[in-house]
Amino acid sequence: MATPSQRGVALCAALLLLGAWSPGLHACTSRALPLATLSETLGLHTEGHVTQAWACKDASGDHVLMAARQPSPDPQFATQLSFVKHTRTPSGWKKDWQARDYLAATNAPVAPELMLIKDVDGDSLADVFIAYTLPGQDKATDEGKLLVFYKDKKYAIRGVIARTPDDFGSRRVSDNFLTLPQPIQTQALQLWDRLSTPINRKKVPGAAAGGTGP
Repeated sequence: MATPSQRGVALCAALLLLGAWSPGLHACTSRALPLATLSETLGLHTEGHVTQAWACKDASGDHVLMAARQPSPDPQFATQLSFVKHTRTPSGWKKDWQARDYLAATNAPVAPELMLIKDVDGDSLADVFIAYTLPGQDKATDEGKLLVFYKDKKYAIRGVIARTPDDFGSRRVSDNFLTLPQPIQTQALQLWDRLSTPINRKKVPGAAAGGTGP
C-alpha cells in the first residue's frame, strides 16, 4: 500500500472481498492461484497481464477473481485496469462480470493490488469490493473509486482522495447504493474512509497477510 508521502500512486489499491461458504458463519477464506494455472490448468481466458488471481467457494459454487493490466486501447490513457469474476459451470467457466478503468500516463510507481475476501451479510454468498486510486496529473486531485458487487450487481462510491493529512477527501455514492443491505453499506463506507485518508490507509489489511477486512 502506498505511504502518505507517495504523491501519485498509479494504482493505490484494488481490494476484492470474497467469502468462502460456511453455513452459519461469517468467516471467509480464499486461496491465491498461481498465475500459470489460469489458462494451463483451469482453462480460463486471461486478458492482459494478470497481477493476482484468487479462488473461493460459496453457496453458489466455485469462483475465480482476477486483477489485470494492459496497454489502453484508448490513446488518451496509458493503462487499462481490469477486474473480472468467473464461476464454474458444468459446461465451463462463465464470466459473471468485468469492470474496467483507465490510468493516465504517470511516472509514479504502480502499487500492488490487495485482495481481501468476506461474506459481509451472512447470506453465504461472496460480496466483492474493489477500491483503487487514479492519480491526477500535475496538481490535479487524485480520484478514488470503490466498486461493490452484491449478488453480481454493481454499486459504487467515488470521490477525491486526500494526498496528505492536511487535505480533505470527498465521496459520492451511486444512485442505487442506498438500496444495499445495511451491513454491505457499512462495510463499503468503512473501507472508503480507510482508503481516502492518508492516516488510515496503512491500516487496510491485505490478503497476503490473511486479512478479511473490518
